[in-house]
Amino acid sequence: MIKARYGVGAVILGIFTAAPFTPSLLSQVPEFKPVTESVLSNPDPADWLMINRTFNQHRFSPLNQINKNNVGQLRMAWTRGLPAGTQETTPTVYRGIIYMYVPGASVQAIDGTNGYLIW
Repeated sequence: MIKARYGVGAVILGIFTAAPFTPSLLSQVPEFKPVTESVLSNPDPADWLMINRTFNQHRFSPLNQINKNNVGQLRMAWTRGLPAGTQETTPTVYRGIIYMYVPGASVQAIDGTNGYLIW
């Protein structure tokens, strides 16, 4: 009987503890679509799915919003601090989410529009 009370109490505490964070987490995570061989072979122009972006390893972005005429008008949109340590990896981008290996042997998913940590 006592164990059952503690179990119910733990579940209720968990619900009330997680509830304030759940809507913000769910609003940041779009419906995930798996990366397929087809997606890797012909990625969306906004995605950077591997170190050189595509299998031909050209490291070229087909995006054209930034050009010679407007590059001087660029301004910082957001910044995000990283844990202490050396950062030497290439972030990957898929459907607006930046995935990066960070110091401390962990991976973070970051909302590319605002820099907020998703997980």
